[in-house]
Amino acid sequence: MDKFVSQVRSEGYPHFEDDTTAVLLYQGDVTKVSLIGDPGNWMDGISFSRVSETDLHYLVLTLEKKARTEYLLKINDSEELITDPMNPYIVHNGFGPNSELAMPGYERLNCFQEYVFGKKGDLTRLEQLEIAAGILPYPHEILVYLPPGYATDGKPYPVMYVQDGKDYVEYALTPVLLDDLIGSGKIKPVIAVFINPPNRHQPKSPNRMTEYGMNDDYVNFMADELVPFTDERFNTNPYPASRLVAGDSFGGLISAYVPFARADVFGMGYSQSGYQSFNNDRLIEVYRAEQKKPVRLYVDVGIYEKAVGAGMLPAEETDFLSANRRFEQVLREKRYDYVYREYPEGHTWGNWRRHMADALVHFFRT
Repeated sequence: MDKFVSQVRSEGYPHFEDDTTAVLLYQGDVTKVSLIGDPGNWMDGISFSRVSETDLHYLVLTLEKKARTEYLLKINDSEELITDPMNPYIVHNGFGPNSELAMPGYERLNCFQEYVFGKKGDLTRLEQLEIAAGILPYPHEILVYLPPGYATDGKPYPVMYVQDGKDYVEYALTPVLLDDLIGSGKIKPVIAVFINPPNRHQPKSPNRMTEYGMNDDYVNFMADELVPFTDERFNTNPYPASRLVAGDSFGGLISAYVPFARADVFGMGYSQSGYQSFNNDRLIEVYRAEQKKPVRLYVDVGIYEKAVGAGMLPAEETDFLSANRRFEQVLREKRYDYVYREYPEGHTWGNWRRHMADALVHFFRT
């Protein structure tokens, strides 16, 4: 068994028997090994089997050819979940690292190659600024990305406003992606404003949930304070059609709501795995009830997002996949200018950083 495990390590792990079959291994004298992750919607663990009279445990998973999932391991009955000791592929998030299982048909972006083993993005090239309290009674920190050549060409740029700012820098690697897409000529040069919510990764209020839960004060902060603040300091294109709002999960909810509520300022919205079931489908019903707005939308979600926030969100609101399908149906009925995509992935930063590229090419194609 030691020889077998050594061989698997040398040939590359995870091990794939074919395009849809992956084998995970755990070696150790333990009673039970379980996988907690996207394949089980982060709910009940999927148990490994044990090779008789050895310390080798294995799990055979059948997934879509292009699936990319994240997971952790539970050993015996420990409450602590760990990354897979054999798997070098790591994706970080606000709770810590996850192990990554990408099937053979999954297409990685070359610009992320140096980050596949867990390296985070950094703030090196970003300008840090603070917006004083105003509509919201507390200040906001923003991080501003300026495209290569900004200082010399003098032309106005479109702007993308991104929720969960530092998370999109560290985990989604958005500045890395922008450099690559702009440098390769796939998109026009774009300014990116990363907005940091208060009390990042803390339960204190205010926080991302109080802001992103279709909070009209936050919407007006973005439209009436953040945009003028940005336009005064940077060479921006001052038209709604050149402004994009983007975010994931709760941030995906507000990113679909902001252009609807303030189409006079924002002409584009990108919702990644949006929490569209929030407050009994409130966003969906608002779109259904009111007149079509002159905005362009891009909506995507993972097929493994059927129990997001289980134990934290209301049970009837955890199926993000179904909620996004309901949202898409309304967009179709109202004849919005939109793109809708589903991917064989979960509610993870690995999903959002990869497919941000698809949306940026759609909105800012050269």
